[in-house]
Amino acid sequence: MDIQTENQSQKASADASTMPELAVSRVTGFGDAGLDAEWEKYCGYLDLTMDEFQEIQARLLQEQIALVAETPIGRKMFRGRVPLSEAEFREFVPLTTYSDYVAFFDEGQDESLGGAPHIWAHTTGAQAGFKWVPYSVRGLERLLDSLMGAFILAAADRKGEVNVRPGDTVLYNTPERPYVSGLVTFGMPARFGFQTVLSPEASEHMDFRERIRAGFRAALGKQVDVIISMTSVLTRVGQGFSDQTRTTTLNKSMLRPRAFWRIARSLVKRKLLRMQVLPKDLWPTKAILGWGTDTSFFRDQVARYWGHIPFEIYACTEGALMAAETWERNGLVLNPYADFYEFIPLEESIRSREDERFQPRTLLIDEVEPGKMYELVISNFYGMGFFRYRVGHLVKFLPESEQSDTFALPQFTFEGRADDRIDMAGFTRLDAKTIWEAMDKSGYAYQDWSVRKEFKGDSPILHMFLELKGPAAQAIEPDDAAMTIHHAIRDIDPFYGDLETMLGIIPLKVTLLQAGTFDRFYDVRKAGGYDLELRTPPKMNTPDDDVAALLAASAAGV
Repeated sequence: MDIQTENQSQKASADASTMPELAVSRVTGFGDAGLDAEWEKYCGYLDLTMDEFQEIQARLLQEQIALVAETPIGRKMFRGRVPLSEAEFREFVPLTTYSDYVAFFDEGQDESLGGAPHIWAHTTGAQAGFKWVPYSVRGLERLLDSLMGAFILAAADRKGEVNVRPGDTVLYNTPERPYVSGLVTFGMPARFGFQTVLSPEASEHMDFRERIRAGFRAALGKQVDVIISMTSVLTRVGQGFSDQTRTTTLNKSMLRPRAFWRIARSLVKRKLLRMQVLPKDLWPTKAILGWGTDTSFFRDQVARYWGHIPFEIYACTEGALMAAETWERNGLVLNPYADFYEFIPLEESIRSREDERFQPRTLLIDEVEPGKMYELVISNFYGMGFFRYRVGHLVKFLPESEQSDTFALPQFTFEGRADDRIDMAGFTRLDAKTIWEAMDKSGYAYQDWSVRKEFKGDSPILHMFLELKGPAAQAIEPDDAAMTIHHAIRDIDPFYGDLETMLGIIPLKVTLLQAGTFDRFYDVRKAGGYDLELRTPPKMNTPDDDVAALLAASAAGV
C-alpha cells in the first residue's frame, strides 16, 4: 500500500472514530396526522406530473445557486457569472468529475462551501484513494427522509399503505462511517425512532464481515422488521444458512425465550416436513431493501431465502438516495428533491471518454427516450458541493411497453458504472450483469469471480479469475470451464458470439483459483490496512495489483 493510500486510510479511521453527533431533527408524532399524510410526505413525489417534477427541479436549483454563488467553489464553477436560470446554468457550468473538486474536498476545506459542512462522508475513488463528500444538515435530512420513503414503499403492497412504525427493528448490513451508509445507520434511529439489531456505537469498529455475523447472531433473539443490505451479502448468507442450521447446537444467545422458540419451531418444521430451514423462517420481515449492480440478478435468490423480493434503491455518496422502486416493483423512479438530473446519451458518453476534446450534450428527464441508455449527471441541492457532476453511472429507461401507466414519471434500471464495461474488439461492451447471468446459466457452484481484458497478440482476451466451490470443483478443468461460460455468455449476448462466428476467436480464458482465495485476499488486505471497498477485487477490469494478490492468495491455499 502506497503512502497516499495509507495516509488516507488513517484519516478515514480517525474521522470515523471522532465523528460528530448527527444533528438531525427528530420527526415526532409519526402517523399522528394520519397515515395518508405520512404517505404524501415521503412518497407523494410518485404522483407528480412531468411539469411538476421539472418545476421542483428548477426551484431547488435556483435556491442552490443562491446558496453557493459567493462561496469559493461556487465562484470557480460559475466562472464569475451567476446563472439566472436553469438554461444558463447548463450553458455556463462545465461538466465535472471528482478531479475538479480535489483542491476543495480532499483537504476537508470547510470554507469551500461558505462554512463548515455538518459532516463528511467518503467513498473509494481512483488509485485506491478516497473521494470526500461534504453533507449539509439539510442534505443529510433529505437523505434520511428519502430512505424513510423507501422503507414505506418496500413494505407496501399498494398505494397509500404504511406498514412501518417508530420502534420497528432494522438490521443494517452496511459499512461503517464515514461511508454514507454508516451515516444512515446512525441517522435513521435519531430521526425516526427505529431500533437497530446492533447498537451503531457498539458495532462501529467491527470488521464488516464480523458486523454481519454479529448482526445475525443478535437477531436470533429479536423480531426483525426491515433488513437493509447489499443483495449479494444476503444471497451468500442465505446459501450457507441451511448447512449451518443442520449442525446447530444451543448456545446462550439461543436460550433467550424468543430465540429458542423461533429456532425450535424451524427445526421441527425441517424434521417433520423435510424442508430446508431458511432465513425467512427465523426472520419474517416486513421488507428487505437492497442495493448494488447485482440486485436484479439476485432478486429471486433473495426472495427464496428471505421471503421478500429485495426492494431496490439507487444511491451514491455524491448524490445521496436518488431513486427507489415503487410498490409495483417495476423499475426505479427518480426523486426530484435529491439532485438536479441531466442525462448524456450513451453514444456521446462513450465518445467523450475516448476523446477528451468532445463535449457531450445533456438532456433533461422530459427529453429522454424510452428504451435508451444514458450516463447520469447530477447537481446537488441544499448547499452541497457537486455541480454537473458525472457520476459515472449508466441508467436505462424502460421501453414504452414496460412503463407503468400508474406514474407520469419514467421508470429506469441502473445498469452499472460506465467504466465497468469491457469493450471486446468493438463487437460488444460486456457488463457485470451479463457475466452474473452467464455464471448462473453455466450451472457452476462458485464462491466469487473477477474479469478483465488482456491481449494475446492483437486478439482481445476476456480473462476470468474464478473460485469454484463444492465437491465437484476439483474435477473441473480450466478449458472446460472456459467453454461452458463462453457458451453461456454467447447465448445471452449475441454480439459477443460474433467474435467467434466472424473473427473465429473464443476470447474467454479462465484461471481457476484454490478454495478460500477470495477470503484470504480479504484477510490480507484487511491486515494491510486497506479500506473496506478495497478488500475485494472489482468484478470488472481487475487491476494488475489485484490480479497479483489473487494469485498469491490462491497459491497460499495449495
